[in-house]
Amino acid sequence: MFKQLRGPERAFKIGQWIVALLFAYFLIEIGAAVIADLPQVSSAPERSSFVDQPALNRLHTQMQGDRDKIAQLDQERHRLDAQLGQQQTHYQQEQASFETWRDTRRTTGKSDQDAEVVARARRLDGLLAAQQATQQEIQRISEIRQRHVLAIAPLEAQAQALEYKADQDFFEASRRALLKVFFIRLAFVLPLLISALWLFRRHRQSAQWPFVWGYILFALFAFFFELVPYLPSFGGYIRYGVGALLTFWGGRLLINALQRYLERKQQEQAAPEEARKQDIRYERALESIAKGQCPGCERPFVNAQGVELNYCMHCGLRIHHACSRCGLRHNAFFPFCPACGQRSGEHSTETPAETPTAAPTKADTPPQTLAPPQQNQ
Repeated sequence: MFKQLRGPERAFKIGQWIVALLFAYFLIEIGAAVIADLPQVSSAPERSSFVDQPALNRLHTQMQGDRDKIAQLDQERHRLDAQLGQQQTHYQQEQASFETWRDTRRTTGKSDQDAEVVARARRLDGLLAAQQATQQEIQRISEIRQRHVLAIAPLEAQAQALEYKADQDFFEASRRALLKVFFIRLAFVLPLLISALWLFRRHRQSAQWPFVWGYILFALFAFFFELVPYLPSFGGYIRYGVGALLTFWGGRLLINALQRYLERKQQEQAAPEEARKQDIRYERALESIAKGQCPGCERPFVNAQGVELNYCMHCGLRIHHACSRCGLRHNAFFPFCPACGQRSGEHSTETPAETPTAAPTKADTPPQTLAPPQQNQ
């Protein structure tokens, strides 16, 4: 970009871009501070303001007695479950002990232990009866608990309906608030975009271009980082709709720009050579020729082996020519000959030093006309 410029000119160009970036940075910081304060114009809604709290409190009060009773029943059920587990473990241990004792009795064959058999059997029956009583108590508690659950079911349904309505109202209010904030930000960013577009079309190549480009960078940052993230997503319509419009608009600009570019190139190629050379910027001509492409039509050169290219084979623009004083072949866009300093376009009356005059050969000497022979008198 800066390769073909003079040293001081390169430094000034770099300094101008630094000025543009710094100008954009400070504008971005100012804009970010302003935009950050814009949403304070509209306070965000709170969910608690959309809840019918008196009706909800009344329902909770009606359900509180049944809920306390359910909590007590749950605790009692938990205690009985633990007790039943202990009873089942004790019963299994006693039953295993009885089975071992009975097998031992059968081996010894002692009949005086019949009373012990009866006592052990009765003890097992008592443990089994205790388990059954605990299970019946658990069943009774479950039935009572179920009646309380059925009693508060309609009240819980009403409370859930109130909560759902509050959520819906809060969602709608949040969406309206977000839309309001978006339009407030849009009212701030849209004039920036319009003014940046106008500056780009009219003044991007003026002497004040660092400030123009700094402002353009600031406007683009405000749009893409301060506005687009806050686009409300109403089913994706706005987000994707804006994207589709921007894509269509950008595509049309590209197509129109291509058509204008092709028409401009056709007009340039039809103009006289000197007029075309004046329209081409000197630095761009040097860069294009250094890259191996024509500065006029911007097409690459096709090098023919053993042939020095002086003209573009695509548009006919002269690329190299010979100095009229010293005969050095150089870039046709050089204002002076790099060998002798002859200004390009001026014709010298001196014989080029590098092209000595050759002696005429026999083939180059025109044939002499012989006089007709005289007749003898």
